[in-house]
Parts: sequence; structure tokens; C-alpha cells
Amino acid sequence: MKILTLITATFSFYLATVAAKDQPKTSPTEPHLPTQEDVSYGPHQKQLMNFWRYDSDEPVGVLLDIHGGGWMGGKKMSGKRPGHLRGRYHLASISYPLVNEGAVQPAMLDSALRAVQFLRYQAKEWNIDTSRIVVSGGSAGGCSSLLVALHDDVADPDHTDPVLRLSSRVAGAQVAGAQTTMNPFTIKERIGEKTFDNPMPYKPFGAETIQELMDNWEQYQALTLKCSPITHLSADDPPLHLFYNVNREYPTTSGANGIHSPIFGEILLEACEKIGVECHLQYWEDDRPKPKVDRQSFLKQLLEGE
Repeated sequence: MKILTLITATFSFYLATVAAKDQPKTSPTEPHLPTQEDVSYGPHQKQLMNFWRYDSDEPVGVLLDIHGGGWMGGKKMSGKRPGHLRGRYHLASISYPLVNEGAVQPAMLDSALRAVQFLRYQAKEWNIDTSRIVVSGGSAGGCSSLLVALHDDVADPDHTDPVLRLSSRVAGAQVAGAQTTMNPFTIKERIGEKTFDNPMPYKPFGAETIQELMDNWEQYQALTLKCSPITHLSADDPPLHLFYNVNREYPTTSGANGIHSPIFGEILLEACEKIGVECHLQYWEDDRPKPKVDRQSFLKQLLEGE
């Protein structure tokens, strides 16, 4: 429970700082409740979606929000944030199986992929432009978003489930504090072993400690790499925008810094540049290199074509 409380507190602070940096100082006085609430997008009891419909005669894009919390805690969005009120697009947010409720990967990855397929299934009824589905999230939600954006299409045209017949591909991903690899050896070398003070690199894969996972790497390797976004990177992948709101330090001095380190972003940016995938990296520190496109402009382009 102490670990889960620490994760939840750290992630709550993380989201608050991201929101403070990106959103207006004043908030609307009335809640913006979902148009559709707790819609089941899959067979698991936690596979529930909230949807906010943008009123338009023509189909518009949709931003799919995946909450963070180390894949162990957290909950889906229940009210629109001020920044979303300015966009001419729909918004969706999902809950999914969590480690603290008995789940392990790939339950979280599979849920995120299915959520995209479900949005396509609902496209006509919800007036969605399926060419403009963008995934977004912070921390573990960002990692899930990158997994979706980089993953090969999981559509199975002959499946008995009509949702699973549809494409899981998206137009792009905008994430904050996202882990781009879950390979513990890469994390230790590039970011630092204090990262493992946070249990996200091992608990979701069924290991009780990072030492257990690393000592028995042959047992955990396939699943861990399957849940590493960089594993799925290929030249046909959509644009990415990565934002980090902790200082770059090596080696990291804490689990909270390490698990959200901008070095995760650098690892993916390096790989994207080698194969020509559009990727923008935005640091927290003002003296670091600035991306060519800011977060708001990136979203506007993908969701609204401007």
C-alpha cells in the first residue's frame, strides 16, 4: 500500500504541474460531464470509456486520453479540462485493468489497442473522423499511448468480435513523462538504477522486485519488450510529441525523477531520427533545445488539420 500511495501521490503532482504549465489560470465554473459515461468497450469490467461529443455536422477527430499511475492505480477522466474546451474535436477517456486489482501486462496494452478499435466501431454513431484519432496520456498512460501509436495494426478481419476486426492504428501520440522502453538494462545504463525505486519497471510484468526480473530475464524478456514502445518502432509510424516535466539528470537521484526522465524521450528520439519518424521532444528546463512544434500546435494539426 505504501508503494501504491507513493505512486498515486507522485502521479497526481505530475499531472498538476503539467496542467498548470499548459492550461489557462481560470477554470470553467460548471463541470463538463461526459456525453456518454462508462460505456463498455470490452469484456473486462474495467474496460469503460467516457466520451465528450463535439457538436459538428461533419465527423471530427477524437483525442483518446489514457490515465497514468504506473499501470497500478489511477482513474479515467470524468470532466473535461479547460484545455480541451478550446478544441474542435471529441474527447474520450478510458479505465483499464490495473496491477493493484490483480492484472498484469499485456492487459493494459490490449485495453489501449481495443479502445482505439472501439472508437472506430462507434464512428458513425459518435460522428468520428477515424483518420484523426490521437492518443495521449501522462506517465504510464503516455507509455500506453506510445505503444498504441507504434504497434502494428492488430485488426483481425475474420474475428467473431466486430470490434477486433477494425484497425488499431492512430494519427499520432502526444504524451507527457512517458516511458519509451521498459528494458531494465537500458534503463539502468541510460537513466540510472534509482529509477527502480518505482515499481513500474517490474510489477506489471509479474516480478516482485527488479532483481528478480533482471536475474530471470529469459522468463520476463518477451513480455517486457512487448510492452516497450521502442520495440514496435517502424518507418511507417505516425508523428509523436514527447514532453517531460522533470529535470534531466544522470544518473537519476530518485525513482520519481527516473521513471519520468527526459532521457526516455532522448532514447526514442534517437531511434526515430534514424528511420525518419517525426518526433518532437520538449524538456521542462528552459535552457534545453526546443522542439519545432509545441504541444498545442501538434494536437491542432493532427486533430483539426490546422
